[in-house]
Amino acid sequence: MRTISSLLLATAFSLTLFAMGDEHSSHGHSTSITTSQQVIEATGIVKSIASNHESLRIFHDPIPSLKWPAMNMEFKVKDHDMTHTLEVGDKVKFSFIRQEADNTIVKISK
Repeated sequence: MRTISSLLLATAFSLTLFAMGDEHSSHGHSTSITTSQQVIEATGIVKSIASNHESLRIFHDPIPSLKWPAMNMEFKVKDHDMTHTLEVGDKVKFSFIRQEADNTIVKISK
């Protein structure tokens, strides 16, 4: 009886680890590859523009597809020319992609 209980406990533990591994893989490297190809739409307000025009700090509205609340974030820009027409305080609509730890704007408009 004790052996059966131990076997059942070991099986339950293994299934729990398997389920956790599956959950982590959906947030891990394989998903970041898929997510990095997904273009995400957002809106927000420009808070700062890097002096080299390589990034913007935007207070963005909630992004439901990523389960992100509204927050202040830095975004890299794919093309530095996109930032030259922007000013701090501009309301913008933008599209970005996620690449590992970076979020890169691929399109932006006032």
